[in-house]
Amino acid sequence: MCMKMLPVLPHEDVRRTQIMPEVLMRSNIDERGRPWTGSGGGPIIVVPAETAEHWRGTLPPVDVEVTEGWTWGDAGGPECDYDRACDPPIFEGTPFGGFGWVDVQGQPVLILDGATVASFEADNEGGILMRDPIDEAEDDSKTISASSWHSVGVDVITLTDGRLYMFDSAYAGAGDPEQIEAGDGVGVIELGPGHWRVEFATNASEVDFVRFRPASEERAVHDSSGGSAVA
Repeated sequence: MCMKMLPVLPHEDVRRTQIMPEVLMRSNIDERGRPWTGSGGGPIIVVPAETAEHWRGTLPPVDVEVTEGWTWGDAGGPECDYDRACDPPIFEGTPFGGFGWVDVQGQPVLILDGATVASFEADNEGGILMRDPIDEAEDDSKTISASSWHSVGVDVITLTDGRLYMFDSAYAGAGDPEQIEAGDGVGVIELGPGHWRVEFATNASEVDFVRFRPASEERAVHDSSGGSAVA
């Protein structure tokens, strides 16, 4: 899913020259008031705030020796977090990307494949994350039939802080979103502490959606012990 690029920057992206440096470390809000983010070519990570500081992007794993000149994607070398995001153990592909999960500190973390911009719209039950459509594609999640929503390997996530940070997975995370130096900024999703059911769908226009809804305590306990662990 990830193409090998120059190791100087996690991604080369012409849009970087059009973004003022002081904006890069702020939370992104679009003209509709929605948090959003993008990437320079690789996957986007959607990580709980309490786990974000453990994501290392293209940096080598902690306490692992690397040879001089090591970069992400090196065959036979240590696997960095960005390598894992490029090849998640749980994954479902879609025409313009896909959905997957990786483990970070024992917690499932959502991976959105592809460079398509992701935005989140809150509603009275939680909210829906959308990969921005190409051209005039239909982007209304209400057009998706109830039977189309489904889980992909992980049914429920548990948030203690209540927030999710979404940003280019090539960059290292942090507990404070303003300290995440992602080239396309950070979108902060505010769901609230608790258990959240995560479901996915792709509509007839091939636009991808991720839906967050409250989950019961019983559902969360079942999910944590029912074989949905991420390797």
